[in-house]
Amino acid sequence: MESLGSIAQWKDYRRLWVYVRPYRKRLALVLAISLAVTSLNLVQPFISKLLIDGALLKRDLRALVWISVLMFFVTVLGFVLNIVSSYRYVTVSAAMLFDMRLALFQHLQKLSPRFYAQFRLGDLMSRLNNDIGEVQRVSADTLLSVLSNVLFFVGSIVMMLWLNWRLFFVSVILIPACVYTFFRYQKRLMALTKLLRERSADLGSLFVDTILGMRVVISLGASEHEANRFRERNDAFVRTMLGVQIASFMTGALPGTILTAATSGVFLYGGWLIFHGAMTIGTLVAFMAYHTRLMSPVQNLMGLTSGMASARVSLGRIFELFDSPRT
Repeated sequence: MESLGSIAQWKDYRRLWVYVRPYRKRLALVLAISLAVTSLNLVQPFISKLLIDGALLKRDLRALVWISVLMFFVTVLGFVLNIVSSYRYVTVSAAMLFDMRLALFQHLQKLSPRFYAQFRLGDLMSRLNNDIGEVQRVSADTLLSVLSNVLFFVGSIVMMLWLNWRLFFVSVILIPACVYTFFRYQKRLMALTKLLRERSADLGSLFVDTILGMRVVISLGASEHEANRFRERNDAFVRTMLGVQIASFMTGALPGTILTAATSGVFLYGGWLIFHGAMTIGTLVAFMAYHTRLMSPVQNLMGLTSGMASARVSLGRIFELFDSPRT
């Protein structure tokens, strides 16, 4: 039952399609530019192989000049395309989120007074400000980063297999342990993130209720009682927030540490291949560049999942408002 509930929550992302659909052509352009940027980034380590094997070790000055110019050109072009891609994506994501805000605003105007009488005002404000703000942050930053990292991850694997498939399997031998630790802490992170949203809503509701009933609080001399209620809810919020921070750190840092340990195995086996003439120095340098960059998208994706989990919780809370009946 728990897994079915988790799947249902992830389906909230599918409900975003109604807001994505009008901008699918613009997003396709962003995807094309991202593919070009990823391709240029994948070329750079291979250029280092050409630089070492084809120019430095052969003492070929002409090749050295041409390869250096090529490296500079690829770097500058990738930098420019990356700026264009980021700018275009932020523009499109902002337009999509505006459409969602407008649709939610119009929906809330059509709800009956009974809804507002039963729904806590602090919780409603938390969803309108914090949850939509979280979705906007993830939409503007995380999704494009996920796309770029996935593309680069796949491309790096292809290049590493092409350079030396045996060395590739040595470099990924610890991946299963990494995936296990990641999903273990990611599941806990999602539960704590949802609880943190609820704790934040409790604080907001307490503020609103206390301010609206301030005259009654003062007349009854209940100021100390209200202060104790605030302290209890704030302490619960802080404890949950600390739990989220620890789970988020463990979700990204522990698998990253495990992956980094594989680097020593790559150096050891790669050096052995060079000693026996089965690999050139340039190939090992290029392979290590891909291996090091392979760690980066894996770690980034694991860290970005924290943002995706947080946004998933926020989306669920937003769509609860959309699903509120109008009568």
